[in-house]
Amino acid sequence: MSDWNRWLFSRLAAGHQVDAPLIPAARWIAENGAAIGILMLLALWWLRPTRRAGVLGVALLAALAAAVAHALADAIAMPRPFVTGDSAPWIAHGGRGAFPSAHATVMFAAALGLWQLQGMRAAALAMGVLGLATAWARVHGGLHYPMDIAGGAALAAVLVCGLRLMALWGHARWVAPRGRRVRRQLMRRWRGAVAGRLP
Repeated sequence: MSDWNRWLFSRLAAGHQVDAPLIPAARWIAENGAAIGILMLLALWWLRPTRRAGVLGVALLAALAAAVAHALADAIAMPRPFVTGDSAPWIAHGGRGAFPSAHATVMFAAALGLWQLQGMRAAALAMGVLGLATAWARVHGGLHYPMDIAGGAALAAVLVCGLRLMALWGHARWVAPRGRRVRRQLMRRWRGAVAGRLP
């Protein structure tokens, strides 16, 4: 494990401090951050009826991000700080792989997905702030190294950019040509109608 990762962890985490003052706050955020994110998406779906399809797409993106992050974490099997002995187990959690952080992947993917939707920039920023707070809490509580969070953020960016490129390719491959054909047919009919009216 890289030195910078352990060094940054030592600056952010409670480690083995006795009565670490921020642990109660970190525990609450770490355990409830994801639920708050889900409530935010539900509120957006309810309050913004014209954006419901987009918000549903972001929710599906978050589910995909969770599945990919868990699969990668199980395959890579990077130990958590409380397993390696770099921190006390301040927050109850299983010992499954830590890299990439599924929480970071899901929350940053949701934030980036919301950023793509018109009129959702404020919600995207709020989701991003929630993601950062949850990431800090899970590092402070000994569940993740900073590298796990960075890996989750990078994975989120790759997923969002990849899906965006696929959508653009699909639009260029299927939707745009069909639209051009429809426009050509409408122009021919319009010209025919105009020509029929001419003396």
